[in-house]
Amino acid sequence: MTHLCHALGCETPVNPCFLMCGYHWFKVSVRCKQAVYATYVPGQELTKMTTAVYRQAAAAAIIAVAEQEGVTIPAIYRTMAAGEEK
Repeated sequence: MTHLCHALGCETPVNPCFLMCGYHWFKVSVRCKQAVYATYVPGQELTKMTTAVYRQAAAAAIIAVAEQEGVTIPAIYRTMAAGEEK
């Protein structure tokens, strides 16, 4: 199975340890990138076990890119970014 960039609408294959392709990752602010890096647990792409704080940081990065590109953001991303996922 191929792992794709998590930017909404992007179908670029990326290494499973990456959240996004280089093109989209470049659009993420340094602060947002730092939050993703700080909450990433090595090997989570293999175990498929991510923490709530990682999902929150990842959702914020996905939203940031979507807002720049004018892409409609599904409500689940806003819920995750706010730390309200259940």
